[in-house]
Amino acid sequence: MTTWWEETSLRFKCKSDCFNCCEKPGYVFMDSEDVDRASGFLKITRETFQTSYLTPVNDIGVIEVTSSRPCPFLDSRGCRIHSAKPKQCQTYPFWPENLQSVSLWEKTAEDCPGIGSGPQISSSQIKTFLTDG
Repeated sequence: MTTWWEETSLRFKCKSDCFNCCEKPGYVFMDSEDVDRASGFLKITRETFQTSYLTPVNDIGVIEVTSSRPCPFLDSRGCRIHSAKPKQCQTYPFWPENLQSVSLWEKTAEDCPGIGSGPQISSSQIKTFLTDG
């Protein structure tokens, strides 16, 4: 069965001066690969990274973002670990909950000015985002 986003043209380009997704309350889930990549980028041990930034939840580390506490890697210039950011962050806004319907995609676009601009994102790329994120 074809989904609505496979039948239309979705465009997206992250805006360099927008950090809305980094400030939005929620959770950033980091698997082992994400932790290794980010700790390596910061040149700290995996253990230091985990104790400094993550709350353990099962076998996954979580960064909790609240309205009073944005992502700890966000500063005035953007993401301090941009080239090593978690897969969840890399795949935004192409998350399952945002792609369930046109109306949910449009609701996401209210907070994400990159939606609707930039290059067309192929359905195969979106499928990769959905499986990688």
